[in-house]
Amino acid sequence: MDTIGRGGFFSGRIARTLLGLSNFVILASSIIITGILSYFLHHWGYRGTHLVYNEVIAVLTLLFYLIAIVLPALKSYRGYMLPLNLALTYLWLTSLIFSSQDYSGRRCQYFSPRFVNRCGLKHTVQAFQIIGFSFLLFNTILEALMWATHRREQRLGSGDAEKDRPLTTTTGTTTGAPNGERVMQATV
Repeated sequence: MDTIGRGGFFSGRIARTLLGLSNFVILASSIIITGILSYFLHHWGYRGTHLVYNEVIAVLTLLFYLIAIVLPALKSYRGYMLPLNLALTYLWLTSLIFSSQDYSGRRCQYFSPRFVNRCGLKHTVQAFQIIGFSFLLFNTILEALMWATHRREQRLGSGDAEKDRPLTTTTGTTTGAPNGERVMQATV
């Protein structure tokens, strides 16, 4: 059984499915943020350091998660994106702090060209940064648990449940072969 087999929950199908869904939400958030910030850069011409930083982080996440979205579908996936998730979680948190400094409260109107406030779009960017950061944090925790479970399985030497079952003969009784050797029994 793949879902709760020997390695437990964090090496099974359910954990990989949750990771795949989380990767999809992160990809969708980065697409939305990239689109809105690209609109800001194209139509305003204003290129503040916070705006450019937010755009770069969203585009990098978009590129990485186009690949990462299919990785949990592999049965052999064991949380190998953990270092990337750690780095992106930190970068998204910084991006969220920058946009909160720029767009929260009455400051929303000050960081816009004259007569173009677009505070609704700025608050949308903040909302999707919160969603993306939350799911990146979830990914980081889940992948750390998957990685730890995988390392523990390797250290303990637990293998495939199919290979570790007791040996049986054609009559259904367990053989007493030394060291797990298979014994041929003649049918009478």
